[in-house]
Amino acid sequence: MSYNREQLLNLPVDERIEIVGALWDSIDNDTIGKQFSKQEIEEELDSRINKIIKNPNSLISWEYVKAKMKM
Repeated sequence: MSYNREQLLNLPVDERIEIVGALWDSIDNDTIGKQFSKQEIEEELDSRINKIIKNPNSLISWEYVKAKMKM
């Protein structure tokens, strides 16, 4: 089925939102984030964990973050 871009842009906002939602839902969630291999992800996680172990004072507490957000 072919759609004319101009016709789509001239639809009422609620119809355009519905179309956007349908398009977004049609994107296969399994393809999102697949640009890294499992090994690459594990290596990155290990690297981050090691940085935390070496310098635990570099972490920011959740309480601190929440307090800053309320400012």
